[in-house]
Amino acid sequence: MTDTKTISYYDASVDAYIDMVSRDKPDADLQSFIDTVPKGGTVLDLGCGPGNSAAMMQAAGLIAYATDASAEMVRAANERFGVNATQARFDELADIAKYDGIWANFSLLHAPKFEMPANLTRIHTALKPNGYLHIGLKLGDGEHRDKLGRNYTYFQPEELKSLLINAGFTPHSERFDSTLSMTGDRDPFMIVTAYA
Repeated sequence: MTDTKTISYYDASVDAYIDMVSRDKPDADLQSFIDTVPKGGTVLDLGCGPGNSAAMMQAAGLIAYATDASAEMVRAANERFGVNATQARFDELADIAKYDGIWANFSLLHAPKFEMPANLTRIHTALKPNGYLHIGLKLGDGEHRDKLGRNYTYFQPEELKSLLINAGFTPHSERFDSTLSMTGDRDPFMIVTAYA
């Protein structure tokens, strides 16, 4: 299921989003992902936004693919960051054992909670055996729209761990922090990694 209101927000907010999330070099999470994936490996930035992370993966020597449901984010990824991004929803991921790593950094939180098991199963199928998953989600319970109109699904650590295990993953690491959202609110989040 695609939430058109959330996608419309991102279509209309590309420049502001680029200003907020783009950086010249990988942060600690992205650097860890790059270092963990085999050198020269194939990766997918799932829900790539403007493509800055995928561009840094490419610069590090990885073969990077990128997808996003927002047409304007895909355009920015291709035109501004030189990423070969395509427009696609999470439920359109149909690759089999293609990727050494999948970077799902604060993207799956826009999908309805009931879709998470199927999304994780598709990701597991798309990863090579022992492939590496990075997932970022906001901490909390339930689903709701923020003041900008974006729909969010919230998860607790044990809930996500159970979903990952049920999808065939072996959880590897987790960390917790908070960040300033585009709404101006400070939101707690978790970064979880796992192996297929």
